[in-house]
Amino acid sequence: MANKIWKDYFTFTKGERASVFIFLGILIISIIVPFFYAKSFAPPVVDEILQKQLDSVLGNIQEDSAVNNLDKIQQTKNSIDSIKLFYFDPNTLDAAGFKQLGLRDKTIQTIINYRSKGGHFKTAEDIRKIYGLEEEEANKLIPFIKIANRYSNKEEESAYENNQEKPKSVIKKIDINTASEEDFKALPGIGDILSKRIIKFRNSIHGFKSINDVSKTYGLSDSAFQLILPYLTLSGDN
Repeated sequence: MANKIWKDYFTFTKGERASVFIFLGILIISIIVPFFYAKSFAPPVVDEILQKQLDSVLGNIQEDSAVNNLDKIQQTKNSIDSIKLFYFDPNTLDAAGFKQLGLRDKTIQTIINYRSKGGHFKTAEDIRKIYGLEEEEANKLIPFIKIANRYSNKEEESAYENNQEKPKSVIKKIDINTASEEDFKALPGIGDILSKRIIKFRNSIHGFKSINDVSKTYGLSDSAFQLILPYLTLSGDN
């Protein structure tokens, strides 16, 4: 009787034995694998001395980068300081001359290409037609442009000579708080955009309190302001 009970509960068929072995295999694998996985993927221990060396190298790289940036800033400043304005004819000035005036290489090449195809400048205002030349740059250059007689027609030549001989009769002083856009446009180096900006800025601050307030207009360079300064007045200003 006891043997029968033993056989009934503890005797397995071939299929059951296979299932038991598979279960035991899975159980063993589930116990062993996490142990090896944790050991294999444990975070590396960085030697303290090595870490200090790495920190030192990174610090040197950052310091070198900062020095390089300062060098670039200084080079840009030196480039700006080297810009010199002088009287010139855009029909004959060479690339080196335009470079001294502060123009970018691409803009200079555009001017050279324009002239090589037979184009020439008849008036100082024609410089505005050059693609890539910003308005502020044009305003800065125009007062220094002198066109040779062979490039200008008689009317333009006569107007140029009159402007040179009698500048005071052409350019009138204006009151900065009552002048219109047209009045500002009549000043040397002030075009449509700058005249509108001056009026807009004047309205935003409810009138200029001093002549120097005009220089705070967005886009108006110091050189352009100095050029128009002799023609600016302010009512009640001593």
